[in-house]
Amino acid sequence: MSIAVEIAVQDLAGLETAALSGADRVELCVDLARGGTTPPPEFVAQCTERAAAMVAARDAKPHFDVHVLIRSRAGDDDFLGRPAEFAYTAQEIEEMARQAEQTVLAGAAGVVLGALTPDGALDIPAIETVRDAALRAGQSAVRGVMLTCHRAVDALPGTEARVDAVRTLLGLGFHRVLSSGGAVRALDGAEDLGAMVDAGEGILDVCAGGGVRPADIADLVQRSGVADVHLSARRRPGAPREAEAPDTQTDPAVVTAAVDAAGVL
Repeated sequence: MSIAVEIAVQDLAGLETAALSGADRVELCVDLARGGTTPPPEFVAQCTERAAAMVAARDAKPHFDVHVLIRSRAGDDDFLGRPAEFAYTAQEIEEMARQAEQTVLAGAAGVVLGALTPDGALDIPAIETVRDAALRAGQSAVRGVMLTCHRAVDALPGTEARVDAVRTLLGLGFHRVLSSGGAVRALDGAEDLGAMVDAGEGILDVCAGGGVRPADIADLVQRSGVADVHLSARRRPGAPREAEAPDTQTDPAVVTAAVDAAGVL
């Protein structure tokens, strides 16, 4: 079983650090400290071009690529159990559809999106609108687009709702769901994650994200059966920085430790 490691990054130096440290892909956003919002298309293009150059130079894994968060706004509070954090107006949905199109045309291999109704269900029309914009852009660029649903599913009310969401997203053509299993830390949501893995039927991947540390990965994978893990690998506040270290919050030591932990599973 091969465990993929995804690193959330918000700058080019973070992408380079993740690639050089052996990550399989990055989720690119801005305002990572608040959960992330969509980066501008010019920045996406810069990052996808750099990723491709690193792959060509064998400074990254051959399949290393860039997936981009599509989210029009971020909140200041914990969103668990609060689906309204992912309920969007018609104007916001149109904005995210434009962002998805621009992101794919800028070279992103995939988009990471999600939307809920205020009462705690997948907002299927909103999801379809953003999804279709990404897929049309992919068709225009003559390539496929990986579809991931972000942690909006963790704001749903309980295990059954998350399992049902996985089945629905499978039917909507999604390839992956990012989730902590509804817990603050994915390790604490391992049982829910396992139920979601089963619901994915080996077709839709569940990527465990939320408070993941390299030391947790073996236990998390064993208990849940996930094939992907997601972490920001941010440098600890006040941690010393080597003189030659890149100017980014992405810590190469943390990424390397996560890759090493995943590699022995």
